[in-house]
Amino acid sequence: MFDKATQRLVRRIDPDGELIAVSRLNDSEKLKPLAVVMKCPTKLPWQKMKYRPTVFTLNDLLLGEPIQPVLEKTDLVNYEEKHKGNTTGSLEAGGGAFSVSAQGSGASTFSSSLGALCKENVNLQQLIMDSRERKVDLQHPLLKQNLGKPKSKQLFTLVMERIFTTSNQKINYNSKEEGSCNTILKSLKFDTAQMSFKQSGSLQFDTDISMEIPSHTILAYSVKELNIKNDSHFDIIMALEADGFESDFIQHSFYVENEVDGLLTTPEIQEGSSLSILKRALVGVRNYLCVLAQLSHESCSSLLLKFQQILLDRELLSTLESKLDDLVYGDAPCLFQTTCSHASDQFIDTFWDLLQPETTSENRLSTDSPNNGASMKLSEQSQPVLTAVNILMNAAMGLTDDGLHLLQGFCASEVLNELNDLVNLLTDDSQPVLFTSLPAPLQNEDMLRRVEQLFSSSNVVLKIEAGKLWTETTCNSGHLPYILCTIIHGLAYLSENLE
Repeated sequence: MFDKATQRLVRRIDPDGELIAVSRLNDSEKLKPLAVVMKCPTKLPWQKMKYRPTVFTLNDLLLGEPIQPVLEKTDLVNYEEKHKGNTTGSLEAGGGAFSVSAQGSGASTFSSSLGALCKENVNLQQLIMDSRERKVDLQHPLLKQNLGKPKSKQLFTLVMERIFTTSNQKINYNSKEEGSCNTILKSLKFDTAQMSFKQSGSLQFDTDISMEIPSHTILAYSVKELNIKNDSHFDIIMALEADGFESDFIQHSFYVENEVDGLLTTPEIQEGSSLSILKRALVGVRNYLCVLAQLSHESCSSLLLKFQQILLDRELLSTLESKLDDLVYGDAPCLFQTTCSHASDQFIDTFWDLLQPETTSENRLSTDSPNNGASMKLSEQSQPVLTAVNILMNAAMGLTDDGLHLLQGFCASEVLNELNDLVNLLTDDSQPVLFTSLPAPLQNEDMLRRVEQLFSSSNVVLKIEAGKLWTETTCNSGHLPYILCTIIHGLAYLSENLE
């Protein structure tokens, strides 16, 4: 709820600027003026930049007297938002002696009353003057931890601007879901016996959550990059463009053997392009995803079921995606510290269990719990599977909300394989394809309409004319076509041995 409120706020007041939404309420107390925040460059083409607040400030790293930043405060805006959504649906099917009908509806309301917000800035010119000729302690644990990792691409940044509440405020979420189902098996005769069956059922879920946000809670912030030199001097970088350390330091950084950073690239997609432009890029991503087909029948089946649940819960999806990034790339100073609900923690634990390689216990992910956060150790055998699932999870995060909802309806294994066959046809150089060459289930008018909607959610237009089918991307399609094809391939590998 807190993450949703801050993301909405940033989209409203600074959609193309430098503000970063605070994703965790617990991070608020860390985001002091000149707090050190780790900037983690993206590993996949469609990922957004990640920022991880630390418990340290610039003064914790400095040698000598602390710097007292000059702060400038201004009133920003009085912010309130209310969002309502309603969905309904029904289904009737049957024939002969059997019929079934189902209907459902749902409604949700999300409101955030954040009240009067204040903006606080660090006076940059004064900070540059005060930090001139100052040095940092290269033996500080935070610096040593980063410098000791071969090829680490984490960068140091400082909090320069903060948006915060000025009084206690509330975030409210309410949802109601209900549905019913009726099944009728009409009278049948078997020799001298006669049988009939009728069953009905209904369900209803109500959720009502209220969260009170205290005064001076940080909702968003912006940063400037810190360039630390070999001689311990540092600069505040005006534009985020440097590597954060000089080349002598970069050559000692952290590297994961099977890191996909830079290997998964996508060509620029112009308006009107066909999906065949992605053919070469998708060969690369399939090389990582194909390991999913080697999991057991039970693991694949369970993972597909879990993905169906994850796709409809973006907050849970975000948590899993973040934790997989931590595990695969080792970016976070403290892995797996979470503020999830107990139910979410249980779901995540179950999800991890499904990702264990089916080898000896020594090859499984090991968990040490000296604190409240578990530290997961990545074994050589588990890494390929976790890397593949990480790509899949990141792809799901990159889809639109409509895309996630539509994709969830295709998670039945037999449909996924047919959808994957279609993607292979459409990304082949020989577009357009004959309608009669499509997988038989996709020649159904209703199914093809669902596929058309799914592609449309990722800015791809599916066109049929004169018995031929081809695709064209719309303007501003970005990475969405690549993301959609990637997640379809990944889910299809999971369903490969379920037929």
